[in-house]
Amino acid sequence: MNFTELSDCELLVMKCLWEENKPMSVTELLERIKNDYGKEYKETTVYTFLKRMKEKGYVTSYKKGTSYYSPLVSEKDYLEDYSKKMAEFWGERSSKAFLSAFFRCSNYSEQEWDEIRRLSDEMD
Repeated sequence: MNFTELSDCELLVMKCLWEENKPMSVTELLERIKNDYGKEYKETTVYTFLKRMKEKGYVTSYKKGTSYYSPLVSEKDYLEDYSKKMAEFWGERSSKAFLSAFFRCSNYSEQEWDEIRRLSDEMD
């Protein structure tokens, strides 16, 4: 797949939708964004994000008193596409530097590191 880029704000909305894993209203999204990420957006701003995301093919909506939004693109598909674009942009020569920078700036638990090692071993 080749997805259109999302702005950081649109990506945050998608993240909330992926994490909740059920249709959400703008009110629910605003509350989640504020409580979980400390960001406060106006209702009209989130509606604008969702309108753009709908035009890009990332979300769908239905109305049942109020509008509810659901992702059309899975988190897995988005991450795979994004990773592919990063690898193509930076090139294979810098994959080690890219992965090294990614893991250094992440704060993984020992259990998460074990899972990363297991996944890496499976790829060999």
